[in-house]
Amino acid sequence: MATQNRDDDGRFSEKIRDQDVLKAFDAETTDDDPYLTVGEVAEALAEHWDVEVTDEAVRARLERMRDDETVDRRQFGPGVAYRALVAPRLAADVTETVETTDGELADGETTSHDDLWERLDE
Repeated sequence: MATQNRDDDGRFSEKIRDQDVLKAFDAETTDDDPYLTVGEVAEALAEHWDVEVTDEAVRARLERMRDDETVDRRQFGPGVAYRALVAPRLAADVTETVETTDGELADGETTSHDDLWERLDE
């Protein structure tokens, strides 16, 4: 179970990164329901990536991300839910190996899933 991350120097770093939280939103939300609660983010991290963190750690990370304007928050009754305002970035090692159907991935180039499927069907 991955409960601690270490940096390149072997020091303990934070348990979750912005990237981890954004991946949880990517995996668990839909266009019709883009919001997750703190508990739902924690559950998604545990279920999909075996990252066990407390609700308080998730809440603290979400509030920092809100300050950075990468997530937004809404109040509903006594509860709070968050939604991602940006998509997760590819990890550097993944970006280096990704190729488009035309060859190399240019800096900043993106393709929607629909366009990619159309290109593959040609």
